[in-house]
Amino acid sequence: KSILLIALLFFVVSTIISSVIYSLTPKIAVVPIKGEITSESEDSIFGSSAVSSRQVAETLRTLKDDSSVKAIIIDINSPGGSPVASEEISLAIEEVSKEKPVYAYIGDMGASGGYWVAVSADKVYASKLSLVGSIGVTSAGLGFEDFIKQYNITYRREVAGKYKDIGSVWREPTEEENEMIREILKDMHTEFINHIATSRNLTIEEVKPYAEGQIYLGSKAVELKLIDGVSDYNSVVNELRNVTDSENAIVVNYLQDKYQF
Repeated sequence: KSILLIALLFFVVSTIISSVIYSLTPKIAVVPIKGEITSESEDSIFGSSAVSSRQVAETLRTLKDDSSVKAIIIDINSPGGSPVASEEISLAIEEVSKEKPVYAYIGDMGASGGYWVAVSADKVYASKLSLVGSIGVTSAGLGFEDFIKQYNITYRREVAGKYKDIGSVWREPTEEENEMIREILKDMHTEFINHIATSRNLTIEEVKPYAEGQIYLGSKAVELKLIDGVSDYNSVVNELRNVTDSENAIVVNYLQDKYQF
């Protein structure tokens, strides 16, 4: 019994010491944004992943208050997603960057909402072969109005408010409705362009030519001032170690609960 008690005590003390050492060890926090950006993360039935903006924002604000975290990397591989969710992450990044360095690294893709998130960081890096940009807004869907006519199906329309069924797949939208949708998309597009211009220290006129939904390789994105440079992941980590004078900082993935030395 004495041996077991000593062993248990040793285990508890060792665990406490390890925990304390880990909590004091300087860290470079990695926050991955992989897949579609949504407010609530749910994996698609087709196997594609999604990331929750609320989870990311909460994680970032927790890291802001962790004194052992010296800097943060937003590790992006995303085609975009919800404008609202993208802005939610963007605002959290801007808040945290007032306290400690936040860099974005674009892997395979940082497009649309993924790029919106990236430019909120202090610096944006990508591979020369990364896909960057897609500065635009889309609204698309299917229309079955001809199908129901062909099969003699009736769409019985009863609404209180003439625009209530705008976007219905069972009827063709009116030109007035199309114009309303175009105006909404135009306003969202303007917000996107303004955000990039402000974040990248560019004028609206400088951004507009590259804001028609085009995708650029990382090497071209540097020329267009859409990102700060071409780099690899490890080089970005090392730059942050130098910037924060934390050469021994470990890299911690805070959304996957993994870390590496």
